Amino acid sequence: MNIRLLCAVNPARVLTVVLSGFLAASPMLAQETGSAEDTVELEEFTVTGSHIPTTETSYDARSTPIDITTRADMEELGFGTAEELLQSKPYVGVSVPRQNNQTGFTPAAMSINLRGLGSSATLTLLNGRRLTPYPRGNSGTEAFVDISSFPTAAIDQVEVLLDGASATYGADAIAGVVNIKTRRKFNGAEMTVRYGNSTAADDAGELIVNAIYGASTEDTNITVGINYYKRNDMGHADREYSAVPPFLSSNSSPLNFQITRAAALEALGEGGEAVLPEGDQFFTSTWDTKTENNGDLPPSEYQYASSRRARFNFNLTAQSLQYLERKGGFASFEKTLFGTDNVSTYGDLFYQRADNVNELAPSATGNFGNPGGVSLVIPARTQTPILQIRQLSDDTLQVVDSGTPIPEGWVPFGTTQSINGNAERASVDKGAYNPFNPFNEDFSGGTRARLFEFGNRVYRTTNQAFNAVWGIKGDRSIGNWNWDLAGYYSQLQAVSRDSLVSISKFNRVANANDPWFDPTSDVYVGTTVPYNPFGYFANPIPSNSVVAPLGLVELKNRRESELYGADFTVTNGELFSLPGGYAGIAIGIDARRETMLQSPDEAGSSGDVIGSSTDNTTNAERDIRAGFVELNLPIFSADNDIPGAHSLNVNLAGRYEDFTTQDDSIFVPKVSVKWQPFDDSFVLRGSWGEGYRQPSMYELYASGLTFSLTAINDPLNDVNEPEQDITTASSPQLRAEESETLTLGFVWTPNFLKTDTSALTFGMDWWDITRSGNVTVDQQDVVDRDFRGETLLPGESVLRDASTNIILVNGVFRNLGNETGTGVDIQLSYFFVTENLGRWDFGFNASYLDSYQIQQFPGAPFFEYKGEMFDISFDNDTGEPSPGAGDDAYLEWRGVGFARWSKGAMNLAIQANYLDGFRDFKSEWDPGAPNDPAGFRQVDSTLTWDATFAYDFFEGNESWIGNTRVQIGIRNIMDQDPPRVESWDNNSTGYPGFIYSPMGRFVFASVTKKL
Repeated sequence: MNIRLLCAVNPARVLTVVLSGFLAASPMLAQETGSAEDTVELEEFTVTGSHIPTTETSYDARSTPIDITTRADMEELGFGTAEELLQSKPYVGVSVPRQNNQTGFTPAAMSINLRGLGSSATLTLLNGRRLTPYPRGNSGTEAFVDISSFPTAAIDQVEVLLDGASATYGADAIAGVVNIKTRRKFNGAEMTVRYGNSTAADDAGELIVNAIYGASTEDTNITVGINYYKRNDMGHADREYSAVPPFLSSNSSPLNFQITRAAALEALGEGGEAVLPEGDQFFTSTWDTKTENNGDLPPSEYQYASSRRARFNFNLTAQSLQYLERKGGFASFEKTLFGTDNVSTYGDLFYQRADNVNELAPSATGNFGNPGGVSLVIPARTQTPILQIRQLSDDTLQVVDSGTPIPEGWVPFGTTQSINGNAERASVDKGAYNPFNPFNEDFSGGTRARLFEFGNRVYRTTNQAFNAVWGIKGDRSIGNWNWDLAGYYSQLQAVSRDSLVSISKFNRVANANDPWFDPTSDVYVGTTVPYNPFGYFANPIPSNSVVAPLGLVELKNRRESELYGADFTVTNGELFSLPGGYAGIAIGIDARRETMLQSPDEAGSSGDVIGSSTDNTTNAERDIRAGFVELNLPIFSADNDIPGAHSLNVNLAGRYEDFTTQDDSIFVPKVSVKWQPFDDSFVLRGSWGEGYRQPSMYELYASGLTFSLTAINDPLNDVNEPEQDITTASSPQLRAEESETLTLGFVWTPNFLKTDTSALTFGMDWWDITRSGNVTVDQQDVVDRDFRGETLLPGESVLRDASTNIILVNGVFRNLGNETGTGVDIQLSYFFVTENLGRWDFGFNASYLDSYQIQQFPGAPFFEYKGEMFDISFDNDTGEPSPGAGDDAYLEWRGVGFARWSKGAMNLAIQANYLDGFRDFKSEWDPGAPNDPAGFRQVDSTLTWDATFAYDFFEGNESWIGNTRVQIGIRNIMDQDPPRVESWDNNSTGYPGFIYSPMGRFVFASVTKKL
């Protein structure tokens, strides 16, 4: 077995000895167990408190930074879902998908990203236990847990640990832990109905309905609840700033045809040479004459150029907000056993279904030519098109007939291909032709199209999540020992039904010689007129509406992930006495299995569908065993009367994980300290720990490829292509990521400002995270290494056509370089209570990013990313930057300020949300002068305001209006637009939709009735 140890001693042996010794001393406990939730309870017992929304006094400050938001806080601040709450936190980086509809791979799911380290570095728990990850990567790459996969009605509070609590919860909690606790032991009934909408003319309405009921007997409590959520869609064209993106697509209508000089001259006739650019192959379209184009323009009305000229606004019909509907329910119970309150059994069931309709612009073909796969072809005007071969020695071209043997030293040119050594046409059907083609040449290769008449790409996704826990626990049933034994199961199934264009069917509808258009054929479709691709989308061709639907195909893809296991935890808050009080201990073991299934549609797997992932069937699993020990040691307390050590508390923890399927093991330690040097008013705290993230099942075993269009800069031809065809493949050879986290901070509640009715608290926490061996994929890096002549990894490649233009970039998940981030979290809160004017709360939470440096590969220099919004690359020799299209948002400052007032039945809350400015690459940024200030612009910071007001009618009154709360709220009161960005024409929406919302001013109202 390959054992990896991240500390100098052999902690795995120490952990084994401690566990076996403890269980030997307590044999009865070997049959009973506890959960990670008890560990949370122990931690809360020794160090409680909250940053939000009430003042965190220094007496209650934790040894590690933690943020707790209760359900009451969520309701008062107007957050309808957990993702809305978490996205408002200043320490949360990009959460995907947000509001830009660029993440079509996981449209019905939501991820969380602490510190900007990526969603895979955040451990997400439900009641202290893991959830199965989404069965597909975030944006097709990064593993994550869907935080919307459980009912919102069940949420009681959300806890976020910000120091990478790897030892207690999991070695992969590199950036931190999000633990969502659910409602239990509820008595009575409660129902909330909420509706909201944008004040803009479009209907982006949102409806939320939650209901919960609970009842108790002397020994049993049962709590059940349901939830419903619905959000309407909204188009990019509904907002001025996103109606037209910074760049228009070369996948266009009218089409960009790649044509040979011989075919152009044959069509133009005498004098044609004067309008043609240099070269034997170039592009043609009707871009300048598009308004007159009804699909019948002659070759003389086409424009010929060395690059693609026609452009398409893909935001014309695409959505910025997708239609989303969720419904689900939950049930929990707890029952005492054996006639005692000390032993009980409990269980939780959660079910959530999410239905999403995601519409993107009509299919973008990318290059018609598809090396190794099925290519798109628009047949020539006749059944005997122009075919050409090229001599390698001097580039001489020669027109040949179909079936002509290709001599040695000659290769096919243009859309001509070699079959059994003979020159043949690109079309599979040798008799294919399209009567609307003004040229006698098959169009394929670098030709690009926007298939507008085939309709929008429509992705209908249904996610179904199921989570179950059953356990038995004891509370001081054996002396001072608590124990908890539980089994758990988590499943998430994603089924997508995608309406897309089939390559083979497109080739058929464009071919007049296909049996579909033969009246004597058994498959005759009722017309002899094939698809005419030579028009302009704004001038519909009536005959195309009949045949275009024939090119559509509906794919059904099924993906599923499962997680099941058992855990056992014992805790004791009074293990033995120390000068500062009782020492506490928690010991736990866990065994779990992860499985992943991918069952894609056969048509999509074959590569026959435009814009579809060529996923292959995957069925993989792995087993993990883990154990942890946590000790809480109160060294000194106020009773010891030691100068400079009013109190000192040390928490030690260690976790051992054994990845049995991958023959890998690891031990990660953690140490945290809480020190009050003078009195209860001032706390110094700090923590240090190590992390270890095994690559996800998706990164290791998802054997299929992910197809997408992304921005690639070609250093060979000095061309920036915003929509390059790329693929991504998994790799079983990946090694684990390793990390180290350090936090130092203080919390101060000045005694001179603290009374029975008021207090001020100020806190700061400095954090530093280093991560090595990051698992990622970077197709731009593949292109750069290929250009430098470096050896590419298996599966990596850059495919070019005869004119050296990039056709396809194939990337593979791999361990790249290292990254390190440093920053400060700041909290300030003040409250006071008046005799006649109620209670007032003021404060702010802010995160400052001091540095975020990324090393692209081992041995390369580190480059600073602070102040960047989008993914960028640096030349490792010169340090020169290049923009990309990734979603990062390394903002220097983020902050939330609040003011709250309550008196009697009334509650008022106002919140200000601040996002710092950032550097943007202008459209005219010049890669030849990458550091020229004229190529950049500084985007201004944004400040938005939210407000809610609530009134409780007749609390305690049993009338129909009694115990009723009415709330109204406004988000983005000033109707602030997102900032406009260009990112060197790599941003497809015109604003950073992964962090800013296009909703504008949003007004909502809710009614909550309690019984």
